[in-house]
Amino acid sequence: MSTTADSSSNLLRKSRQERMLEDSINNPIPPAIEAEIEKTQDANSEDLEADGGNEKEEQHPENGKLSSLKASHSMPKRTKKFIILVACVAAMGGLIFGYDIAGAGATFVMEGFELHFGWKCVEGDLECTPATTSEIDRDKGLINGLFGIGATFGALINPYFAEKHGRRISLSISAVVFILGAAIQSFSPTMAVMWTGRIFSGMGIGMLSMCAPIYIAECSPEHIRGALGTLWQLAITLGIVVASAANLGLQHLDWGWRLSYGGNISFAIVMLICLAFMPESPRWLAAHASEEETRKALARMRFEDEIDLEYTKIMIEIGEELEMGVAPWSEVFSDHNCMRRRVLLGVLFFAFQQLAGINAVMFYAPDILNKFFSENTAVYGTFILNVVNCLATFITVATVDKFGRTKLLVVGGCLMFPFLLVIGILATVDQTQGVGYAVIVFSALYIISFAASWGPVLWVIVGEMFPFRTRGKAVGAATMSHWIFTTIVGALFPVASSASLSACFFFFAAMIFIGNCVVYFYQVETAERTIEQIDEAYATHKPALKRKDW
Repeated sequence: MSTTADSSSNLLRKSRQERMLEDSINNPIPPAIEAEIEKTQDANSEDLEADGGNEKEEQHPENGKLSSLKASHSMPKRTKKFIILVACVAAMGGLIFGYDIAGAGATFVMEGFELHFGWKCVEGDLECTPATTSEIDRDKGLINGLFGIGATFGALINPYFAEKHGRRISLSISAVVFILGAAIQSFSPTMAVMWTGRIFSGMGIGMLSMCAPIYIAECSPEHIRGALGTLWQLAITLGIVVASAANLGLQHLDWGWRLSYGGNISFAIVMLICLAFMPESPRWLAAHASEEETRKALARMRFEDEIDLEYTKIMIEIGEELEMGVAPWSEVFSDHNCMRRRVLLGVLFFAFQQLAGINAVMFYAPDILNKFFSENTAVYGTFILNVVNCLATFITVATVDKFGRTKLLVVGGCLMFPFLLVIGILATVDQTQGVGYAVIVFSALYIISFAASWGPVLWVIVGEMFPFRTRGKAVGAATMSHWIFTTIVGALFPVASSASLSACFFFFAAMIFIGNCVVYFYQVETAERTIEQIDEAYATHKPALKRKDW
């Protein structure tokens, strides 16, 4: 009985898609748009040839039909203000994440935190035995490492919620999980309870980081998809700045560490309230709800004269899922549609991003600077680096759609490499204040390079490089890689840096060099392309010493 119902549902969905295609083909195209068509088609042809080859000689007739239909519906580039609000609400998850990074890291040099968890004793307390250096390093590693483990698990399970219940509901569930974890941390009586809270807050952040880039990408018009996608990373850097500014005052309070861990509960609550008024992803609605609901969501994010054409494009893009259903995990890692290669690239990109040391630098900045300065100066130095990180991210917002994704990644990586080498060399000399100021300068240059490239651009790419049918699971796999390597670096860095801080930075430099090579030779350009054009680019791309699309 259920099989018959499923078959009927699929037939209804398929017939709805076919009706939309027929209506779109039969509709006349205004002369103004027709003139724009020729420009778009010429540009798209040049882009595909630049990616390393011509289109396949044999194409499914329906694919050619859909491709020409998409091109024929090119519209003038306009942006409705509400879509910016939608992206900002989703990006609040990044604000929560950034606050947690800076808030948790700064507590390690707060006297109230050290006294509460027995890392040090009140002066004159003869009955108190402070924790050993190895115990403190263990606690720091677990505070960061368990957060990463929770985030990895969150990225693993959230594709289920995102695909079955929708992107918006998935984001709401993620925020609730984070609130639970942050509350546990704020009221932790012991380190064991703190570790439990870190797992839950990490799970919430992992779920948010998996779903928010997808939601933003699926709601955004192609011409500003990159800029809106960078809002996730921009929000992370803003959260770091907010937490750093708060820590300047909180460090002097005995209970200040509690707000460092729990202050961003307020951001999560605001995000929950705002999500209640946001529309669902039109692409998810088109695949799982009625045409009326899809059009209603589009009406809030597109101009009235764009709705029909945008709806048709969506129906084309999700046609495979309407016919075949949600992709199983086996298909995500198959050769179909170059999926195995795409997922591997997504996994490698986030691996190299973390192995380049950014979260080690940002999370442990107070500890690193404390080797050269007093605790108070180290906190102020960290605040300066965090402000630099936030401001530099605006570079990407302004350039990611103009220059494309791959070029920004490679240029940024080429700058990060020498700066990491210099920091590694500085770590080998006497740890004077003069050397400390040099470390701050070159750390700032490294952070600027990262914030303008590998920080925000990867989140944009991962939100648009996969087909709709496999997007949830594929993004989940890539995001899991982000958190697995965040966990590894965060857990090992305290011990490794104690042994040799310079060796850590030399390792980070080597990783960004290798990562840059992978991007240059294997990643296609996704800027301002439809998913069908991205599919074709991956199918025809061949590594070459000189990229033709640059």
